[in-house]
Amino acid sequence: MANITERIRREMSQFTRTERRIAHVLLSSYPAAGLETVAQFAARAETSGPSILRFIGKIGFRSYAEFQQQLREEITAVLQSPLTRSRAGEEQEDSAEVRISAFGSRIIENITKALELLDENTVEAITTLLADDRRPVYLIGGRFSRANAQWIYQFLREMRPRVHLVDGQPSTWVDHLVDLDRRSVLILFDYRRYQADVKSFAEQAVARKATVVAVTDEWMSPAAALADYVITAPVAVPSLFDSSIASLMQMEAIIARLGERLGARGHKRIAEIEQARFAHEGQERSSPATSEGGEKVLSHQQKTS
Repeated sequence: MANITERIRREMSQFTRTERRIAHVLLSSYPAAGLETVAQFAARAETSGPSILRFIGKIGFRSYAEFQQQLREEITAVLQSPLTRSRAGEEQEDSAEVRISAFGSRIIENITKALELLDENTVEAITTLLADDRRPVYLIGGRFSRANAQWIYQFLREMRPRVHLVDGQPSTWVDHLVDLDRRSVLILFDYRRYQADVKSFAEQAVARKATVVAVTDEWMSPAAALADYVITAPVAVPSLFDSSIASLMQMEAIIARLGERLGARGHKRIAEIEQARFAHEGQERSSPATSEGGEKVLSHQQKTS
């Protein structure tokens, strides 16, 4: 079953002006607005109670109570930690060991669903942004999702210039933040048990008019409400930890599309980097102080020169 944020984004183009306002209020204050009474939610969205109920019906709920129950279940899922998953597993007879086949099956299911969730228009829009090398690109992630940000950074920096990884302690992130402007593209990675500092960075990036791409899970990071483009993927697997493999696959699909878009321009840059790398490594090999066997290499070069 699609979660509430997925339902809203799927139906957004079909909403009336009032329904779009309700949707934006809910997404920007998610899930707090939806846990209020109908009257409080209506006041927050500057509309009426009946409009709220029509909106709830339009995204597939028979009642406001059913809508709120779904919200509570999503909150419970989001707040799961390795510790709570371990305790839940202890209550099941067959969960003492993780079966590799079951784990692999879930990974395949997640990847299949992630492909279904990867909207073609979104892929094209993000590829267009990344293909414009006049736009600086910044990548940021949380405690675990930083690894995804770094992985995609490794690809992008070889394909185009002006790519930056927002790394290190959060207190140093501001060093990158001051450089963001309306030309900049921020790609953020944030999965459940979301990080407030990632959202804070996104808020400040938006204030500086940067374009934001949020890569997150099916429950959606609070930072997704700030994003111009959102990519979601399932992350739950039979493990103490979530898996972001499906999400990483989505980004690699965009990298593949970008390679096609850049064409000869991308190939030329990669070739120049490879040439510079070989020259650098060759210089290191020729130095006795920097590599094993350096003296032997140098001696050979002297003999042949």
